[in-house]
Amino acid sequence: MFHLDNNSGISAMPKPAAQQSSATRWFTEGGGNNSPSWPGQDWFNIVQAELLNVLTTAGIAPEKTAFNQLALAIKAIINKDALLKGNLLSEIRAAGASSQKTARENLDITDATLNKKGLTQLSNAVDSTSEAQSATPKAVKIAMDNANARLAKDRNGADIPNKPLFLQNVGLEETINLAKNAVPVTRRINSKPLSGDIALWASDVGAISADAVGEITNNGTMASANTPGWWRVAVSNSDTVADFPTYPDGSKLYSYGYLFVEKIGEVWFQHYYAHMGANAKRQDWGTVPNTSRPWVIDYNTANKPSAGDVGALPITGGRLNGPLGIGTDNALGGNSIVLGDNDTGIKQNGDGVLDIYANSAHVLRFISSLVESMVSLKVNGNAVATGEVQAGNGSSRMTNNGDIFGSVWNGWLSIHLNNNLVADVQLGAGTSVTTWNNAGSWPNTPGYVVTSVWKDNQGENIDGINYAPLQKRVGSQWYTVQGGTV
Repeated sequence: MFHLDNNSGISAMPKPAAQQSSATRWFTEGGGNNSPSWPGQDWFNIVQAELLNVLTTAGIAPEKTAFNQLALAIKAIINKDALLKGNLLSEIRAAGASSQKTARENLDITDATLNKKGLTQLSNAVDSTSEAQSATPKAVKIAMDNANARLAKDRNGADIPNKPLFLQNVGLEETINLAKNAVPVTRRINSKPLSGDIALWASDVGAISADAVGEITNNGTMASANTPGWWRVAVSNSDTVADFPTYPDGSKLYSYGYLFVEKIGEVWFQHYYAHMGANAKRQDWGTVPNTSRPWVIDYNTANKPSAGDVGALPITGGRLNGPLGIGTDNALGGNSIVLGDNDTGIKQNGDGVLDIYANSAHVLRFISSLVESMVSLKVNGNAVATGEVQAGNGSSRMTNNGDIFGSVWNGWLSIHLNNNLVADVQLGAGTSVTTWNNAGSWPNTPGYVVTSVWKDNQGENIDGINYAPLQKRVGSQWYTVQGGTV
């Protein structure tokens, strides 16, 4: 036993709809003016809830691959507080005298009284006046011996003071009662006397015979079966029987089987059962069947309807004309599918155009060359693109190598960075100048910086300096920085 577990179900049982009828109704495959029964979700939910509650009461968890759980649950519930056959009702004895008395009373096994049968104590006494004890065969024998010794045989029982008790004591009460309610031999059944053995036929008691009352063969008609009962059908060529049951495609039912005929008042009924399992029926008003009344052929395992016969979509696929609503009506119209909400779903809006709607708002469109979002797109996780990511209808782009194109960069970001940002810094070729005993300013050239000085251990002035240009690289070109002169 298991519950519905595919994605077509929901997590909570819907409240059943209002009761439509207090009368018990039964399923039908349809026929005549009756359409086939459809149970609806309420019936399936109620059956599933009842079965699952049986398992719950028994303390059994539903298992999808176990097929005997319902039987186990019923057995467990019965055994929970039941008397065990193997114990021979010893549980009642162990419960004590009070429980034993209650058990007997529940079974209507009580002490016998004058007005009610029941348990009684046996007694061998032949002089007791007790009304709560029963005489044993020994007591009866003593009483009978006394009676035989005292009754006058020539009076033929006329001197018996209590004749009913006498009859009871000699065991004739049941025999007399049977004779009282017996049917006299003078009684008759359909003019047949009961004085000897009699043979009764179905017609004698207004019943339908279990034997065939007739036979339909080639060149006959099904309507010729006008006597109530079973008719044997043995037709080797059904084309010779004008009113033989026929499928909608023109083929005939298997032509060997049995035909049941019934007539009630001015209504006749025929039901044909073919040996291969198919069956058909027809009914009309009148005194006898007629050949003009068409047959209604039942759908069953031997005659399964096609999807087209019942207006269904084949499980193998097919064409659905019109909008589809799952769990609700469809408000999108056209070639669309809504799910749960009547204006939320998928709709085809032209050749190669597939749109997504949420509460009637157009939020997404799929076409052969792209997917278009009509609202802001939020990604909880990674957004992965195998090509470029674009914004502003392509005015801003990011390629798979990380480069970005936009008007703020006057083109590609890589070119902007290459043309405008310092890529490297270096010192150019150095110059060495002896300053001892010389006057001057070194290096008094824009962009040059002192890199080192030197001095020997004589005198106080430095002996010389080294200097070089400070350079930067923009793109592939090196430039000497400006400024720094005095």
